Amino acid sequence: MSFVHRAEELAAFRAALADTRQGKGRVLLVTGPLAGGKTALLRRFCDDAVAGGAQLLLATGSRAERGLRMGVIDQLFRTPAAPAEIMEKARPLLSGEPSDASSPDDDPSTSQQSDPRTVRALCDLLLELANRGPLVIAIDDVHVADEPSLQVLLYLRRRVKRARILLVMTEWARPSPTHPMFRAEVMRLPHRHLNLGLLPPEAIADLVTAAGGPPVTAATARAYHSLTGGNPLLVGALVKDNPELGAGEQPVVGRAYRQAVLACLHRWEPRLLVVARAVAMLDGHATVDLVAALAGLPPTAVASELEVLTNAGLLVDSRFRHVQGTAAVLDAIAPAQRIPMHARAAEILYRHGAPAAEVTSQLIAAGAAPGAWAVGVLRESANQALTADNVEFVVEALELAASSCGDERERVEILLALVRALWWVNPTLAGLRLSPLLEALRENRLSAMDMSMVIRYVLWHGNADDHHAGIARVMAVDSATDDPVSAAMFLVGHQWVYGLSDECGCVAQAERLCADSPSPWIRAALSLRSVFRADHNDQVIRNASYILRSYRLGENIPEMMTSAVFVLMYAGRPDLAAYWCDGLIEEATHRGAVTGQALLTAARAEIAFRQGELENAMALARRALTVLPGPNWGVVVAVPLSVLVLAATALGRHDEAADVLGEPVPVAMSETMLGLWYVRARGHHYLATDQVLAAVADFAHCGALAQRLRIDIPELVPWRSDLAEAHLVLGNEKLAHDLVREQLELAKGGLSRARSLRVLAACSDPRERPGLLNEAIDALQEYGDRIERARAMAELSKAYDELGDFSRARTVARSADHEANGQHSGTKSAQVVRVSDKEPAADTPILSDAELRVARLAARGHTNREISNRLSITPSTVEQHLTRIYRKLNVNSRVDLPDRLSAPPGIES
Repeated sequence: MSFVHRAEELAAFRAALADTRQGKGRVLLVTGPLAGGKTALLRRFCDDAVAGGAQLLLATGSRAERGLRMGVIDQLFRTPAAPAEIMEKARPLLSGEPSDASSPDDDPSTSQQSDPRTVRALCDLLLELANRGPLVIAIDDVHVADEPSLQVLLYLRRRVKRARILLVMTEWARPSPTHPMFRAEVMRLPHRHLNLGLLPPEAIADLVTAAGGPPVTAATARAYHSLTGGNPLLVGALVKDNPELGAGEQPVVGRAYRQAVLACLHRWEPRLLVVARAVAMLDGHATVDLVAALAGLPPTAVASELEVLTNAGLLVDSRFRHVQGTAAVLDAIAPAQRIPMHARAAEILYRHGAPAAEVTSQLIAAGAAPGAWAVGVLRESANQALTADNVEFVVEALELAASSCGDERERVEILLALVRALWWVNPTLAGLRLSPLLEALRENRLSAMDMSMVIRYVLWHGNADDHHAGIARVMAVDSATDDPVSAAMFLVGHQWVYGLSDECGCVAQAERLCADSPSPWIRAALSLRSVFRADHNDQVIRNASYILRSYRLGENIPEMMTSAVFVLMYAGRPDLAAYWCDGLIEEATHRGAVTGQALLTAARAEIAFRQGELENAMALARRALTVLPGPNWGVVVAVPLSVLVLAATALGRHDEAADVLGEPVPVAMSETMLGLWYVRARGHHYLATDQVLAAVADFAHCGALAQRLRIDIPELVPWRSDLAEAHLVLGNEKLAHDLVREQLELAKGGLSRARSLRVLAACSDPRERPGLLNEAIDALQEYGDRIERARAMAELSKAYDELGDFSRARTVARSADHEANGQHSGTKSAQVVRVSDKEPAADTPILSDAELRVARLAARGHTNREISNRLSITPSTVEQHLTRIYRKLNVNSRVDLPDRLSAPPGIES
């Protein structure tokens, strides 16, 4: 394959051989780069010579045989073509035995190395062979031949012109010749110098075919050339890696390519391999000075070897052409050498001002941070990587910094940053690193804000003792520092696990710390707690939207974002909650924030369930558990599990619900508000599967826990209506009626009242039922709870049937079927036939998926350029989408988009 694009060299050889036959001796010197095809070309020369009847003597120089006297000449005479009698005459000369003309007084060592009489005698034997017919003497890699052999070749070189001898020698191209005197003498006398270069792009297609590969296009040939630089050995290796490359496909670098790179490096002197390893180690920073510092070689020597590597096609701009070439070189270094080499590379890069991330990569590979400077670099690069959402790199850098830091105070700071980063991808791993932070908390070595952060992580896993002990310290520090922000963060995180309970006596203190704060953030955060008191209003909805609009994911605690979404849902705006939740999930996915993505997906599953999208709710809940495996959830696992149980029960898939309930859950979950949701879901499963007494026990437990956590709000936990339904099955109508009446008194209206009315109707006189159910249906239509609405409509149909109003019963039954079908399919249900005289609202114009994505980003304040980068589309396409969006939604600008994309009236954009 190496003869492609070598027609000029072959022609030169044939011309020289023709002259030799005429008694005009010739010398050819073939110079080429490392693995550039010199040997293959020499063999082709030799084959042509033998085929033409010439005698052939062949030898190869070897670095390992440089110390062997007359090693190359010995190979010539041992060539099978050499006559036996010539070999017999050469043997004593090659073995160092004295010739007839030698003197007994000669120094044997001098005679073995450069005895002129021995040199002349050996040349005479070669000239004698030439008298018998044209003689081709081929020496491959003459640059590593032993000195005595070179003297013979020089002696012969001066006599070739008058003999039928063609002397062909190959050498590697390098800035400084290995034997400068020998090469100068060869070049001084008449000769033909063939300088092989790497193959150009236009020759690659033929070379691929010659190597047994399939025909390739010009574009593919250019790809081959880009990966190899035209080095025939590398091209052949790529052909092996891509034996069935299709037309127009790009070659893939594989094992053969990696092996070929190493083969090239091991052919040269050891110093070349040392330099190549340094280049691979400093990938992208391999200047002559840095490579010299890492390799421990003079810069002049390094410059020479870099030129060799570049001329061989291995390097381009002081880097290996492909990352697999770099990897092959690094993987071939023994760990005992590679690890300290990475450490040296890190320090060299640091001293020369390389970016912190580059230095950190070397430190991570070394597994050590030698000195305070290294810890500082690790922390700096971790901060930069966190901004770029490269959490994996952050964790690696901070773990190494923490294990290497000798200053305990700084180590705690590093661990805090590490836990923050880990929390977004693996809460379990973050929890395993809390022990030293809890110790620091107990010893008052953390700020109030840091204490608050640690306590939030404890909350996630439901460790009540650590939680209660920790928040007491937070409040003490807050009181001393007048820092109500951490108190507000504690309140928001605490409420979604322990409700409004104040067993540790710190909730009231935190509320006092925050009460007089002028901070809009604190006021907005505290207003979210109103949902636990059932006194939410339009301002709470606005505050929740402000929080969701004002903070990037990662800058705020996940509980704050999720709390805001749940507040919107509990305030009767599941449509707005879904709008914000979808956008946050998209952002979390884009940024690799696994915990945030999972938590928000679980919240989205709850929203979908409340909107009657049962299949979608189950899919979202399962996705949340897939994104974040079970152990990472802590007590928060109750959210997706509750949705799975409730949705499966509503769909009649009781075996699936039972399977979910059979999965282990944290013990600490049973004493939390989230655990209350789980027990309620289990109670509904029991009720649907005729395990009524078990359902009664679960609903009663929900009531007791809700009261203890001070969240006995029908909107949050409608346990009385749940328990009433169970007692109805048992025939306890009076008890059921009392329970639902009590819930109606507590419910201030809205959705919770609508749900209570449905159960109250079941406990009431048949003549009163239609009025109660119609009132419930109207309210449920307004708040979008299609599950309850379908139930209410089914019961209304039954009520009309019992009263003998069969026409109305059939009409409502059909509407109930339509509603139920909409629920089960997970799609928007058909417009139901209303029993009331109200007209249905007009449908909102439908946006395409692409338009919706653009609209959501524009509504959140992103510029056209930012939207184009996020969605990988052009700014022009963004403008076209926005034009159609404005027309469909009948708005004039992006300022109006939040209102039309389910935003509540009055919210500022």
